Order: sequence, then C-alpha cells, then structure tokens
Amino acid sequence: MEVIGIIIAIIVGIVIAQDANKRGMNGTLWGVCVALLMIVFLPIYFIVRKPKVLY
Repeated sequence: MEVIGIIIAIIVGIVIAQDANKRGMNGTLWGVCVALLMIVFLPIYFIVRKPKVLY
C-alpha cells in the first residue's frame, strides 16, 4: 500500500512541476517539494502560484 502512495505523490509532483513551468515558476523545485511533502507544499503552491502565462 505504501507503493501506491509514493506513486501518487510522484504523479502529483510531476503535474505540479508542469503547471509551475507554464506559470513561469521554478517547476523542478515545486515538483520535488510537493512529491516529498505533499501535505505542506501542495496548499502553499495553490496559494502562491502565479497566473498562467499566455503566449
């Protein structure tokens, strides 16, 4: 069961990293932080994220 939780954390980290990159933020940092400590960094990301950059 722990493996499923780790897989979910990694997938959410990847999605957050992609979203942060689209918003002009450091996607790698956000992705790693969310994957490692999701309960803390996911709400923080939703609070501080920037608007989407439209090209």
